[in-house]
Amino acid sequence: MSIVIKRTNETEAPILLEIQKEAFEDDLRKYEDHDTSPVNEPIERLLRKIELFIHYTIWHNNVIIGGIDVRDLKDNKYRLNRIFISNKYQNKGLGSQIMQLVEEEFPSAVEWVLDTPHLNIRNHHFYEKLGYKKIGQHQINEKLILFDYTKKIM
Repeated sequence: MSIVIKRTNETEAPILLEIQKEAFEDDLRKYEDHDTSPVNEPIERLLRKIELFIHYTIWHNNVIIGGIDVRDLKDNKYRLNRIFISNKYQNKGLGSQIMQLVEEEFPSAVEWVLDTPHLNIRNHHFYEKLGYKKIGQHQINEKLILFDYTKKIM
């Protein structure tokens, strides 16, 4: 599958929000993180993130299939704040390709950081396969702990 990422245009926000809600719905049911869940993010907040941060839209054959929110932490360190793709495109081997495209957008990066839910074993294996190392964790609520990961670029 041919995948491209492009900086998000605010006109893409409604589509991205629907995909985001779909992609994180299972996590909301599992962790009951109503205050922090991407499912409950209002369109205004997503538009603000598109304006303030480095936001990409993931495209496949001219169809929007997901989004990426990157934060510049300064000193060539970046945070993969959020990445999501439509459920119908998940488990098709696109993740590694998408992550490579993201990292290629930041050739001067010396470190990437991210977090992912403690019960999402598939994510743990995926990020570790890409060179990320677990460095800690932090609790969001009674049911949700996020594992913190980092990847140093040599």
